[in-house]
Amino acid sequence: MTILTRVLIVALLFCCSAQVVVAQEDSTQVALTDADWSKYAQIEVMTSTFLTQKTEELKEWISTKEGLGGGARYNQIKGVWGNAKKEIAIGLTEKEREAYLEALAFQNSMQKMVIAYQADLIRDEKLLGVALFEQISKAIQDNPSLKEKLLQEVARLKKKKGLSLIHISEPTRQAEIS
Repeated sequence: MTILTRVLIVALLFCCSAQVVVAQEDSTQVALTDADWSKYAQIEVMTSTFLTQKTEELKEWISTKEGLGGGARYNQIKGVWGNAKKEIAIGLTEKEREAYLEALAFQNSMQKMVIAYQADLIRDEKLLGVALFEQISKAIQDNPSLKEKLLQEVARLKKKKGLSLIHISEPTRQAEIS
C-alpha cells in the first residue's frame, strides 16, 4: 500500500469513529418525562390566559374608542378595509379610518406583548427553560405524533382551569425566543 492509501484509510476510520461518537451522543439524550410535558403545556396555558386578558382589553378599547363607533361598526369597517368602493359604500369617515388604524396598531402591540410574555415564560428556568423548550420542540419536530401528547396535556390543564384552546404558532414563538 502506498502512503496516500494508508492516509486515506486512517482518515476514513477517523471519520467513521467520529460519526459513531456523534450518534452515541444523540442517542443519550435525556428522555422527556410527563413532568417536562406538563411544564411545556403549562406555558401554553399561561400564555392562553394572558392572551384572553389582552383580547378582552382590545374589545373594551374598541367599544369605548371615540370615533370608532363600537364593536359593530369596527367589524363593519374590518369587513371592507382596503376596498375603496366598499369603504365608500358604508360611509367610512376619515375619523373612523384614523380610529381603525389606531385599533390595528393597538392590536399589533398586544400581539407583540403576548409573544414577549410567552418568550419570558419559556426563558424562566423555574417554569421551563430554553433547553427543555428546545428539547421538546425538537422531539415534536422529529416525531409529529408527540404534538398530540402536548395538545392533550394542554387540553387537560385548560379543562382543569376552564379555559379554551388558543395557540401561538411555533415559528413566531421560536423567533421571539432567539
